[in-house]
Amino acid sequence: MSDSTRAPAEVRITHVFDAPPEAVFAAWTDPDQVAKWWAPDGYEIPPESVEIEPRVGGRFDLVMVESSGTGRFPYRSEIIEISEPELIVLGAEAILEAGIEETVTRVVFEADGGRTRMTITSGPYTDEIRRNAEAGWVDLIANLEKLLAA
Repeated sequence: MSDSTRAPAEVRITHVFDAPPEAVFAAWTDPDQVAKWWAPDGYEIPPESVEIEPRVGGRFDLVMVESSGTGRFPYRSEIIEISEPELIVLGAEAILEAGIEETVTRVVFEADGGRTRMTITSGPYTDEIRRNAEAGWVDLIANLEKLLAA
């Protein structure tokens, strides 16, 4: 099948954190915490750029800044669904300068003893962007793991 007819791809990652769902969910909805973990390797999030309104129709916005200071990538999304501490669904605007079209990210938090099984499904992406998006999510999850362990 040629690339032009291939179905868009999603990223799906599951990770278990040694923290309860309430703590993991809070790390997604507290702007101070999001500023500490959201940035993939080589980027940072200025805390003042984070705006989160944890309600349906609310905003989940931030700016990723390259550590070198050369690039700024706004991440602008609307909260489509939210149910504390089980679910967050974000509808993100396109990031045209990064080649990313509109996406939907669904994050499910499931209690697993005193731990949390978090499953992220995000997309659609082209194959090339999917690989970059997956690497980015892996970085973010590692950052979130460090934050929750602190």
